[in-house]
Amino acid sequence: MNNLNEEKIIKDVLNFGAKYAKPFKVDELEFSNKFRDYCKDNLCGHYGTNWMCPPGVGEIDKLKCDLMKFTKGVVYQTIHPVKNIKDRKETDRIRDTHNQFTRSLSKHLKNKYNTKDIFPMGAGPCVICKNCSYIKGEECIYPEEAISSAEAYGIDLGAILKSCGLKFNYSEDTLAYVGIILFH
Repeated sequence: MNNLNEEKIIKDVLNFGAKYAKPFKVDELEFSNKFRDYCKDNLCGHYGTNWMCPPGVGEIDKLKCDLMKFTKGVVYQTIHPVKNIKDRKETDRIRDTHNQFTRSLSKHLKNKYNTKDIFPMGAGPCVICKNCSYIKGEECIYPEEAISSAEAYGIDLGAILKSCGLKFNYSEDTLAYVGIILFH
């Protein structure tokens, strides 16, 4: 796999445009159903409508087993200026920009290291398609590009950020979104 390691990935993530990036071991991830319970509240309107959101993404126990096939991870943040942090349209647009960054970063890393063994996670729902095929009971149209959030997998982002020395928010005029890249 071209001698892939945390230092190389961190350098790549930062060079690609993330503001912060820190390594972690996948077995350090904390999982909880409480994050999925937030999804059930459906504040974003994507619960039950998207392959990358609950319940379509799968059950936490299976997802956790899938993630434990990886050994290393890098958590990173993209920081964006925001005019009104309470404006849902603006924050959703910024979230989507972060997720596009995550998809592009993942593609870049897979190509650079000639591997498919890189697993990205972004923020919030996948919005590649205007209407996800999940609603029709059909398979995902873009399985190589679709990404889920760490919360959909039941990952406690607060715990991993804390263990890596990072914070969620920085100010009233900037918004930080978190992504994760898992690898071997």
